[in-house]
Amino acid sequence: MAGHPALLFDFDGTLADTAQANHAAYAQALREVGVDIGREAFDRVALGRNWREFLPALLAGTGAAPQAVAARKAALYPEFAGGIRFNPQLLGLIEHRAPGTRLALVSSASRRNLHSALCARPQLLQAFDVVVSGDDVRAHKPDPEAYVLAARRLGVSPAQCIVFEDSDAGVCAASAFGAQVLRVLPW
Repeated sequence: MAGHPALLFDFDGTLADTAQANHAAYAQALREVGVDIGREAFDRVALGRNWREFLPALLAGTGAAPQAVAARKAALYPEFAGGIRFNPQLLGLIEHRAPGTRLALVSSASRRNLHSALCARPQLLQAFDVVVSGDDVRAHKPDPEAYVLAARRLGVSPAQCIVFEDSDAGVCAASAFGAQVLRVLPW
C-alpha cells in the first residue's frame, strides 16, 4: 500500500461486526410499533443501508414514523453494543500503518451509534484523523458523498485513497468516488 497516504474504513461489517447489535436494537424498536422481523429478513433489507432506505417499507401501514423508530433504535443501541466484535486484521493494519498514512472512518451509521460502538475502544476512535458519519451527508451509500467529504477533510485525492468496504452499496460508493477498493469478506 506504499504511496497511498489515506486508508478509509467502513464501519459496520468491515471494521466491526455490528450485525447482531443492529438487528437486536432495530427488532426491539420495531416490535414496539407492531412489526416483528427476524435476523435473516432484517439482513436482507437493511445490511449496508441507511434507515431512511429500509424503514419506510418495513413500517408501511403501521402509522409509525421512520424517524421515530430510528431514534428509538439509537436509544436502544448502547444496550446491545457490548457484543460488537472488531476485525483483528484491520485493527492490526490501523495500529501498524506506515508513518504519514492518514486514516478515516466513513460510515452510514449515525455519529451516536459510532460513539456507542467505539466506547469500549477509545484508542481506536482516536486513531482516525477524520470520522464521517451518516449524519454528515445528505446522500448515503451507494452515493459517494461520504467518501468525497472524508477525502476533502483529509486533504487527499481519490487516487491517494484505499477504501475498505464489505457491502455492495459501499463498494459502489467507493468505486464511484474513484478510490482503489478492497472488499472485506465476512470474517
